[in-house]
Amino acid sequence: MAIQGINHIVLKVRNLEASDRFYQEILGMQKVAERPGMWFYHAGKHHHDLALVEVGSKAIAPQSQATGLFHICFNVSNEQALAELYNRCKSFGVTILGTVDHTVMRSFYVLDPDRNVIELGVDVPHEEWADLSAPFSRDVAYSLPNYQ
Repeated sequence: MAIQGINHIVLKVRNLEASDRFYQEILGMQKVAERPGMWFYHAGKHHHDLALVEVGSKAIAPQSQATGLFHICFNVSNEQALAELYNRCKSFGVTILGTVDHTVMRSFYVLDPDRNVIELGVDVPHEEWADLSAPFSRDVAYSLPNYQ
């Protein structure tokens, strides 16, 4: 197969500074470059994993019943880091939409400053779900572990 994965994502945002606070200060991504109206971030895998393009304060927020991007998911290293990130988002007042065990991944969903849905999750080891029939249709409630 010619396609090997997703290289990076570009999101349109109203305000680069507000989005920078979310992606860099709260989620912990590193800003690696910028040019007028566009900032670039990475989480350690690529030259950049995310780019933000400022489109101005009058931009319309993503609509739930419109076609287009539903959400972006960023990998987190382990469940302890996921729980810590959840608590960090909560302490910064980020809108948390909920937690879920997708069988193949455990995660939680938040809204970024432009109301883009962001999933933050940990992959479940393949051997834990490989023998299940239809593992992608098994979403169940999930409580993040308490690592305090």
